[in-house]
Amino acid sequence: MEIKQNNNWPELPNSLKNLAIFPSDPTYKQVRSNYFRVGTPLLIIMAKTETNIVDTIKYVSEVRRQKNWKITFSVRSGGHGITMTSVNDGGIILDISSLNKVEIIDANKGIAKIQAGAVWGDVAQKLSPYNLVISSGDFGDTGVGGLTVYGGIGLLVRRFGLTIDHLIGARIVTAIGKIIVADKTHYPELFWAIRGGGSQIGIVTEFLFKADKLIDKTKSIKTPICLQTVTYSVNNLSDFIHDWQEWISSAPKNLTSLLMITNSNHHVGNFSVQATNIWAGIKDENEHIWFNQASKLAGVVKHQEKVMNYADMVVAPHTPHTGQQAVYVKNTLVRAFTPQIAKEITNILNNFNSLGIELRYIGGALNTVDATTTSWTCRNAVGFIALWSAKDDAAQANKNFEPLLKLGTGVYGAYSSDLSSEENARVWPEHIASRLKAIADKKDPDKLFNQGRNI
Repeated sequence: MEIKQNNNWPELPNSLKNLAIFPSDPTYKQVRSNYFRVGTPLLIIMAKTETNIVDTIKYVSEVRRQKNWKITFSVRSGGHGITMTSVNDGGIILDISSLNKVEIIDANKGIAKIQAGAVWGDVAQKLSPYNLVISSGDFGDTGVGGLTVYGGIGLLVRRFGLTIDHLIGARIVTAIGKIIVADKTHYPELFWAIRGGGSQIGIVTEFLFKADKLIDKTKSIKTPICLQTVTYSVNNLSDFIHDWQEWISSAPKNLTSLLMITNSNHHVGNFSVQATNIWAGIKDENEHIWFNQASKLAGVVKHQEKVMNYADMVVAPHTPHTGQQAVYVKNTLVRAFTPQIAKEITNILNNFNSLGIELRYIGGALNTVDATTTSWTCRNAVGFIALWSAKDDAAQANKNFEPLLKLGTGVYGAYSSDLSSEENARVWPEHIASRLKAIADKKDPDKLFNQGRNI
């Protein structure tokens, strides 16, 4: 059996023939895309095992060698990455979503082994009966692999830090198909690189995490969180951002807050702010005090509070991916939401037809980790700003966001649709980029992993 659309390609190995999907196959349309982009690859391999991944890597290398062609090669886990590089046009996609096992190794110590194809909502469900959580993104269908290698800013970030801050080991398949088990003492450079360095080093197939305990003393809820959602009507956005920052920066690390700000009916100076506040822990008097203060930050249009399991907040809907969210996202990390930053946010919302601007206060546990420990180095950041726009407005979004980039301290690579070399330099400062490049040049000299965010 040979590639149906490319009969001059080398024949697929027997181990991959039953896993291959071509454009003529009836299931092609169901698996060619991710959440943000429609792909048109020539071949999709739906891997079932780590051996399938090794064989696919060797096959892609052979295609390139025989055809002297740097065919595009994408790796897809959850398929929810904003970088959108898990699919491509005219190349090969390796889908590892079937490698999705979640195994509790030691419930008392919180040790869990999680395959890269799992999604975080399913991970939360598996961990919850043991009173365990891993702060990991904010949507249940987000893949474990893609989010983890870029750092992982989650809904419990202030209390528990980044996802990578709880990673203690990983299995990695290199560009020559070698399987490496890396941790702090075995292949420490690789272990450093995969904690924030993205997908340019190799394919991580399995992660070993030390999860956090989150216990309700009454035992009625396994992983208790208190969720507050507030919609404000705001006229003076700069004053509101100042007051919000004063409130959240004074709050205990149990509390994480994020905002989505839109221009109400596109009227200058009239903003709708949707706040999501998450208290990591049981409902008590301390939680009540801080939620009560939040409800007084501005005029409230809608307000709701509930107590629930963390796992019930990040349930994975397992929605089929058809490129349905055609958006473009820019972001920057900041040391503070200064008056100048608030002014620039106001200007963008008043003068650009965006989908909204997202603010998160992330200062807390991530700031306690030494910047040299991982390749995610913006450990001085306490805030995060993201501009959401329509995909067709990407050029204008870049232009409008430029003033905020100049005020920022770096970029969160997983949350940016901009794959330019200039953007990559914001994700990884020069000393980090040179170290990552040296590792990538050694482990992948032929640049097999040429998709994703590369140096």
